[in-house]
Amino acid sequence: MQIRNAPAAADGGDLLACRMAMFGLDRDTLVNTDKYAFAEILRRCVNCTFRGACTIDLKRDPNNPVWETYCPNAGTLIDLTAASWLTD
Repeated sequence: MQIRNAPAAADGGDLLACRMAMFGLDRDTLVNTDKYAFAEILRRCVNCTFRGACTIDLKRDPNNPVWETYCPNAGTLIDLTAASWLTD
């Protein structure tokens, strides 16, 4: 799956926002749809021990799927993306 380029915030900004933007996921829509799911995704991201690797991967090559091997939200973000295609 080809994903969008990461926004500039990847240089230390909000990593979750960058990943969501790459998949075309809108934070506000997710919060309005399921605020508990968003809170869990945010909690996992903030507490992730791989934030440094995530930052580097977003800068280097956001299309490299290596991030999926360590990101605790990878499956959820991919599933949300797939679900958004079904509802569009």
